[in-house]
Amino acid sequence: MIAGLLLTMAVTVWWKVSVHTAVASGVAVVITVAYGWWAALLFLGVAAVGWSRVSLRDHTTAQVIAGAILGGTAAAVVFAGLR
Repeated sequence: MIAGLLLTMAVTVWWKVSVHTAVASGVAVVITVAYGWWAALLFLGVAAVGWSRVSLRDHTTAQVIAGAILGGTAAAVVFAGLR
């Protein structure tokens, strides 16, 4: 999660990325990798977090998608490396 946060904060210096969506995506990726593909249902929660960020007008759709990609990718790389 620290790797995802650092990556997201680095991008946010130039362009506001959704940290909430990045964290939700990172958690969903780690749980899915650890417990199997049935846990991929957690990405429905990631979508809900993203929707709420856009609905509240805190982020654009692109910022939410970027956050989900950054958080999920960082979590996948780090978690796979630690396994």
